[in-house]
Amino acid sequence: MVYNSAFKNLLNSLLPVSCGLCNATTGGHLSLCQPCLSELPFLGSACSTCALPMASTGRCGKCQQHCPTCDQCLALFLYQEPVKFLIQQFKFSHKLEYGCLFSSLMAKKLLSLQEWPHVLIPVPLHPSRLRSRGFNQSWEITRQLSRITGINASHKICQRIKKTPLQTGLKASERKRNLKQAFAVIADVKDLHICIVDDVMTTGSTLEAIAEVLKAAGAKRVSGMVVARAVL
Repeated sequence: MVYNSAFKNLLNSLLPVSCGLCNATTGGHLSLCQPCLSELPFLGSACSTCALPMASTGRCGKCQQHCPTCDQCLALFLYQEPVKFLIQQFKFSHKLEYGCLFSSLMAKKLLSLQEWPHVLIPVPLHPSRLRSRGFNQSWEITRQLSRITGINASHKICQRIKKTPLQTGLKASERKRNLKQAFAVIADVKDLHICIVDDVMTTGSTLEAIAEVLKAAGAKRVSGMVVARAVL
């Protein structure tokens, strides 16, 4: 099994990489060609706290009125096609090469921060969901981000202790109730700046729920970094 895996990795490194959207040879290690990459819906100006698209910089009106626990959030894309397709392929069809693509692009944005986080953590999955899915997509992105940036990463700081229904289709208030007491911090985070990494941010309720338990445990600052920001 080890031999087969090593041979497969070697073979993949020697073969040309095809674009996941148009099948053209990418000419590099990323799974998208440059023309397709340039047409992705990159997020432009956005709220510094919740990553909601805005015409200017700063905080959106909602965050000015009710400041979130999460101090800052960065998003790479808008959650639109073909980003939605790439994320779903990564998440549900185990196309892990897209995780490498996302982390490579996210690394540049993360390193542009004036204050780098001390540690990167993924949004944790409940053990039962992790068994059924086979992997945590947030951890795949997180560990690649750590490898590229040199920032430490851990999947042992925060755990999901409550099995909750999927957030899909729930209203913002329902999402918040759904995640109540769902997470627990099991490591020392006192005075640390922690960055939570996830694939998609919709209402921000997941980041908020984790930020709350991190701050309660003594974290100094909590940031969020997501592949895509959905706009309802």
